[in-house]
Amino acid sequence: MPHALPRADVMGRLAADNPWWTDATARPFAADLPQRDHFAPFFELAADCALHRAVVLMGPRRVGKTVLLHQVVDTLLQQGAERRQILFATLDAPAYTGMELADFVELAIEMAGLDPNRPGWVILDEIQYMADWERGLDTLAARWPALRCTVCGSAAPALRRMGDAEAAGRFAVYMLPPLSFAEFLRLSGGQRRDMKQLFTPERMDELNELLVRYMNFGGYPEAVVSERVRADMARFLRSEIIDRVLCSDLPGLYGISDVQELNRLLAVLALNSGREVTLEDLRGESGIAVNTLKRYLDYLEAAFLVVRLRRIDDAGRRFRRDRSFKVYLANPSMRTALFAPITGPDDPGLQPLLETAVVGQLLCSPALSRNTCYARWDGGEVALVGLHPVHGKPVLAFDIRWSDEGIAPGQKNGNGRCGAPAVPATTTRAARKAAGNGNGTQLRPLFEFARRHNVRKSYVTTRTTFTVGVQGTTEFSYLPAGMLAFTLSSQAAERIFAKLVTADCG
Repeated sequence: MPHALPRADVMGRLAADNPWWTDATARPFAADLPQRDHFAPFFELAADCALHRAVVLMGPRRVGKTVLLHQVVDTLLQQGAERRQILFATLDAPAYTGMELADFVELAIEMAGLDPNRPGWVILDEIQYMADWERGLDTLAARWPALRCTVCGSAAPALRRMGDAEAAGRFAVYMLPPLSFAEFLRLSGGQRRDMKQLFTPERMDELNELLVRYMNFGGYPEAVVSERVRADMARFLRSEIIDRVLCSDLPGLYGISDVQELNRLLAVLALNSGREVTLEDLRGESGIAVNTLKRYLDYLEAAFLVVRLRRIDDAGRRFRRDRSFKVYLANPSMRTALFAPITGPDDPGLQPLLETAVVGQLLCSPALSRNTCYARWDGGEVALVGLHPVHGKPVLAFDIRWSDEGIAPGQKNGNGRCGAPAVPATTTRAARKAAGNGNGTQLRPLFEFARRHNVRKSYVTTRTTFTVGVQGTTEFSYLPAGMLAFTLSSQAAERIFAKLVTADCG
């Protein structure tokens, strides 16, 4: 398609997007913003010109995708990359309207003086504004294999659909999730070296307050660093995220025309995040037909607003038809912004939202997020189960609660607050087993499930207590929910899971 605007207008827009072409001191505007923990692995992927495939950055709105792209450009410049071998453009600019991707890049290469036969970087934001951009990326990779093309956009459903089987082998896809609890603590002023000090009995109240703050607004970088955004979190969430996703991000992909109906379903899911439901349950609560519900759930999940977990039974078997499943908000702060914030650790609304926060940490680990489900059978349920990626047997199990009840006597100090672990990790397994694992019936399904499947590692969250026990071949770690959230959202979770998988438990 011929471009309608004069070349001079396109050239002016490109010059504004790439000031480093002419000014050796110029930097992208977001270069000095705090870096996410994902920056290093993403930069390694985006900077590698030896991989002759485009990189597609996916993720929810407002989690820092554009900032990440600016920081990639800045780091390339700081490392000495040739200034005119870096091309950046935000494609929602009117000057680029009507251009096809390959034609646009060809014109930009000419204007920049970029040599496409030498290593170079083409970094494009808001890629959804280019028609048939998937085909354009393939064309670019075939025409100029020396160039590393990295793109992202806010049309999450289109990117998510592309990121599945359709794009297998064609693109290198990187998923940027909402802020993890570990990132939230760092961006809130904490340093990694101080984390161990935070996880002490004397600072449990502080840790719990931070967990509450995370559940209220911690998933979005802007809300963490900006008091103005936190003061009006409901408006930020509604105008910047939900309305744009539901009304602007290509609902036609899923045949959705009734946005109000979709809003109603999202409200129902937000009120019941973490609850097991069936399509009939949702039909009764929302008044939406079952076939329409299926399409809406696909859309909300593709738009990174909700997460569905599949169910297994006590034998670890998946069901041929998923009649029941759990639905979680992808970010707990959506729930508090839509309705009311959690007021503190004693708020009765915290317990049902806690599991949502824990599931959100699993999304930060590709290995864990792909292999997580829950178990339920007549007489028992295990909140979260981690499956071996090859043979599908359980290797991790979680019971998520906001209570110190049910821990065996002697594992808390006299005032009911957290004391030093009664069963130190350095003691023998026999001594730890003798200390016991719980005195109530609430944890019995977890114990039975772990014993039946020879699960090596299980976690029970508490409010303030932490200790370790052993039952059979399973090590049970009782630890404050904030500590588990931090562990799951850091590299520790990947190491634990990899170790269990390597041991081929079962």
